[in-house]
Amino acid sequence: MKPGIVNPKGPGKSKPRLHASIKKDTVNPSDYLKYDTRFSCEDCSHFDSEKVLCTIGYNPIHHLKATQTRQYELAGNMAFCRFLEID
Repeated sequence: MKPGIVNPKGPGKSKPRLHASIKKDTVNPSDYLKYDTRFSCEDCSHFDSEKVLCTIGYNPIHHLKATQTRQYELAGNMAFCRFLEID
């Protein structure tokens, strides 16, 4: 028997996810165009723009403005940070 994680799906199947996936919310296109919404790390008080990191320890890669815009244009949804704080 090989050491490691036992795949509950069985041999030859995809491996189980080891981390939670990012929840993405659908955004209404008319709202996206109509409102100047603050939704990215660059808008947040917890973001250090010089070091490109979140000061409370979260990974900002999915919440950066360029990533958010690209995700919206591809799929019509965005991964909003639940800890966004605007001054």
